Amino acid sequence: MEILIAILLVFLALLPVLIPFFRSSEGSPSRSEQTELQELLAEKEMVYAAIKELEFDHQAGNLALDDYQQARHSYELRAIAILKQIDALDAQQASGGVGSREKPSR
Repeated sequence: MEILIAILLVFLALLPVLIPFFRSSEGSPSRSEQTELQELLAEKEMVYAAIKELEFDHQAGNLALDDYQQARHSYELRAIAILKQIDALDAQQASGGVGSREKPSR
């Protein structure tokens, strides 16, 4: 009987620590959404770095003006698309992921 009471007291003492592990993560984004967001953020950083490198090459005279403008425009369009996907994913996470999910086009 004393052992049962001791076990019950230990369980009650640990309960506040254990509750977060057993709760469903309804309010938090799923792993796939987190992974997708991380991938989009990494891609955004790569595009920004490419634009900076392109700017450097143009200023150094290694790239013709037409080529520079065309490549920069392409990178800017990709950056805009990435930012829209990030915004859509953030809005979906903020709303709790309710409703159907549209897969952003790449």
